[in-house]
Amino acid sequence: MAKTKPPHFDVDWMICGLRWLPLLLTPALAYLSYLARQEVDLALVLRLTIGGLIFNLIATLLAYAAFFPTAITWVLLILDTALSIGFVVATGFATYPLLIFGLFTVLEATLRFDLMVGVGVAVVIAFPTVLGTILTGADLSLTAFLPPLFGLVALLLVAGSAGSLVSRIKGIVSRARDEELDELRRTNERAKAIYEMASALSATLDYQRAMTAILEISLMGLEELDLPIQESADQKPVGMLLLYGTEGMYVAASRNLKREDEKRLISGQGGIIARVLSAGEAKIIRGLQRDPDLNQFSSLNGRRAAILVPLRVGFDVYGVVLIASSRADAFTDEHKELVSAVCSQAVIALQNAQLYQELRQERDNIIDQHEEARAQLARDLHDGPTQSISAIAMRLNYVKALLHRDPVRARKELDDLETLARRTTREIRTMLFTLRPQILETQGLVAAVEQYANKLQEDAAFEIHLELMDLGDALDINVQTVAFNIIEECMNNVKKHSECQNVWIRLGLKDGLFVAQVEDDGIGFDLQATLDSYERRGSFGLLNIYERAELADGKAEIDSAPDQGTTVTLLVPLTK
Repeated sequence: MAKTKPPHFDVDWMICGLRWLPLLLTPALAYLSYLARQEVDLALVLRLTIGGLIFNLIATLLAYAAFFPTAITWVLLILDTALSIGFVVATGFATYPLLIFGLFTVLEATLRFDLMVGVGVAVVIAFPTVLGTILTGADLSLTAFLPPLFGLVALLLVAGSAGSLVSRIKGIVSRARDEELDELRRTNERAKAIYEMASALSATLDYQRAMTAILEISLMGLEELDLPIQESADQKPVGMLLLYGTEGMYVAASRNLKREDEKRLISGQGGIIARVLSAGEAKIIRGLQRDPDLNQFSSLNGRRAAILVPLRVGFDVYGVVLIASSRADAFTDEHKELVSAVCSQAVIALQNAQLYQELRQERDNIIDQHEEARAQLARDLHDGPTQSISAIAMRLNYVKALLHRDPVRARKELDDLETLARRTTREIRTMLFTLRPQILETQGLVAAVEQYANKLQEDAAFEIHLELMDLGDALDINVQTVAFNIIEECMNNVKKHSECQNVWIRLGLKDGLFVAQVEDDGIGFDLQATLDSYERRGSFGLLNIYERAELADGKAEIDSAPDQGTTVTLLVPLTK
């Protein structure tokens, strides 16, 4: 991992780079002064220059290593100040070191610290020049003090200019930092608000509320990104959530949409919507009036730009979200990304709500089927075993009266009662078998149907023919249970209504489908008339067949007509 640079790294690196110039320029000028026969201690100048070059090399290495604590900056400033004074002394208290190395040192002090430190360094460096003028000069007139005073003024001007520049730079940086922090704070607050609403959206299982919330969160986020929402009524952004239905795409939720557009249907098979769904990503679109689907919405008249976001999870496509504005330049990539993020989160909530609705519907169907099964059981018990047991009880009283008067006839009645009791026992066992056939779970549908048919055949007035194919493991237990229940429902109807001579039960696999069929050669019935009269009937056997087939993701087909028998076929796709 790269080492993090300290905040003052750029200043340190700049000062180290600038220091090389006065370190080389000051000795050169000192040598020229020496050639001009001025009092210059070249040996001292050389030693000071070598010392300066060495500590600047060290400082440069420290800056390169990004190791520059505050203590080192003070040490370097003190060394630079001492070097400036040394150059002044070595050149016979000349002024040019003040204007070269002194200016650099004052600039360093001001940039590193502040204006007051720069002014202090300027006074400290200029003081030896003034003092040298007093000690060495025979002429103490104002003219003699002009060079050192000029040098001091130059140092102070540099300190003031640098201080003003640093102050302005700090102000600009501070304002930029404050603006950045404010923007970051607003972004965080916006993200937090959207996250909280999205979290609440994910938690809802209300389908309609989930759809409405998608538009509310999207419009709220766009308003936070400075998209004007509070405009005149005919200029407000229009929001629509379009979902696929059986007849096309319909408006599932909307904002600022005219009433006549709320019930409008479009195909969604061409134009912009089809392209966005095909691409699978949001787009900023223009020219809405040229689209064959969108131009049907009068609410979009005058809307010159829109964001269109597909609602999809994996391969499941639900529809699109559209937000349109009257301004051609209303939307940016930031707007598009925000609405896309909301829709990505919301479509999961939409899926959850849809699954919840389907589960509730399935639960209600199961409850209805259980209630119907209980009612059917009650009817079967009343029409079958209960009647038989009542008959047995009545005939036992009759036998008791015959025991002494006519023993021979009493014996015959007892034989008939035994036959009736055995038949009633078989009926009860058959009913118990159909309620929970254990063989269905242990040996499969074919064995269960065989055993069920054998039990029915014992007392049936018709012949049962079985045409059963080995199904292997092609069916899961859910499909097998549904198929058995439908067969059992069909056989109940056959016993009660068909008056047939033969019944065929068929099980097989064909063209990727599981096929279960019950056919009889009985009197048949008018199928449509029977279905239309169910509101006035107390039994819903045929409807149960249709609904149970849907539980297995299949369908039931019933074919019947008067005097032509009845055929019920269950078709279930074979899927792993």
